[in-house]
Amino acid sequence: MHPKKYLTKNRLLDKQPFANKLPIYLLGALIAAPLAFSSAYATESKMQLDKSLSSQTLQDAAALLMKNEFTASFQLLEPLEANRAGDVDYDYLLGVAAVESGNLTRGAFALERVLAVNPTHKDARAEMAKAHYLLGEKDAAKAEFNNVLAQNPDAQTKKSIEKLLTAIQKTEGTTTTFGAYLEFGLGRDSNVNSAPDLLTIGVPLFGGRLADLGSSGKAKADHFMNLAGGLSFRQPINENIAMFGGVSGTNRINGNQTAFDNSTLDLNAGLQYRQNEHNLTVALQDNHFDLDSEGFRHAYGATGQYLYNINANNQAGAYLQYSHLNYTSNSDRNADRKVIGFNAGHVFKSVWSPVIYGSIYGGREEARNAVKQEFSQDIAGFRMGSQVSLASQWQLEAAMGVELRDNDENDTNFLMKRKDRQYAASFGITYFPIQ
Repeated sequence: MHPKKYLTKNRLLDKQPFANKLPIYLLGALIAAPLAFSSAYATESKMQLDKSLSSQTLQDAAALLMKNEFTASFQLLEPLEANRAGDVDYDYLLGVAAVESGNLTRGAFALERVLAVNPTHKDARAEMAKAHYLLGEKDAAKAEFNNVLAQNPDAQTKKSIEKLLTAIQKTEGTTTTFGAYLEFGLGRDSNVNSAPDLLTIGVPLFGGRLADLGSSGKAKADHFMNLAGGLSFRQPINENIAMFGGVSGTNRINGNQTAFDNSTLDLNAGLQYRQNEHNLTVALQDNHFDLDSEGFRHAYGATGQYLYNINANNQAGAYLQYSHLNYTSNSDRNADRKVIGFNAGHVFKSVWSPVIYGSIYGGREEARNAVKQEFSQDIAGFRMGSQVSLASQWQLEAAMGVELRDNDENDTNFLMKRKDRQYAASFGITYFPIQ
């Protein structure tokens, strides 16, 4: 006579005596236990079953770690923590998976359990040091890294630790650093020649008669390619003060409107003061802007910026900027530009370390020619963007911004005030051969 079986909510309820069920338990089936069997035996069987299942899970999780699938490994291990916490093998795998997938605090707790049982576990101590580093706990990270180095790790581990110790020194500003980058971007400009988007315009001096702007006076759209690169250095003077400098350049090449190809050359040098979470920077700047391979504008000035590190992942600040503008072929536009702005940034604790940032600013550009105040203008704008580190030397960046410019007085030819609205969006990839 066959026993009656019922499938209810994916659990198998069997009416047959417990003695007949023993082989099913040994195979690992989940069977509801009748009240007749011994609770002690059931507990022992369940422990054996859990250990068998979790051992296979550890093997699967380790295989995922070997393939750098850290998030999948963490998701596999996390449900076992209540029962397996304290097991060195389990805690080590969980700690690595958690740290590498961005679950830094969970990973640190798991690794602490490993080191409490086995203080000489070199791999766990190295991963703990990395967790401290990613959490912004630089002193703790350095102590752990030095503990690992004292245990004579293999050459690859030693090289990785020395690289991270150098990175800590860079963030602390205690070592001379050099940097370089190369950048590539593509885009489309709806108005490469900064012209009106009108076909005709009324000229008050001629009784309001409509004038055809001609092809050169109308807004032209074109796609473009942007290339950029730069070099920089930073040299500490003492624990709190450092000097820095850099040079960078850009080259924008239009697809069709080559007369509006342009390039820039920027030079900067300054001093930086750091005290705990406070960061003050003062820099001198020199900028050259060329249009169609000829000098168009030269600007020089200074920038002062204050940044406050709220925590390891958030930063906010303010800045002031002054620029003295000289136009090569139109001295009437020569002006002094003053800007004040506020900015903030956030780093996410996850894979690729994505960064978001934003700033708002306002200012004034004052024409130095007192009778040409039609070129004086008020300025306001904002900018926001994001960066993602694809690898140690590659970074993707996307940004957008809006700038509004309202001139003070009417244009002498058209007897109306100029209002510019500039909208920009960009996407690019940056390579850092030197960091």
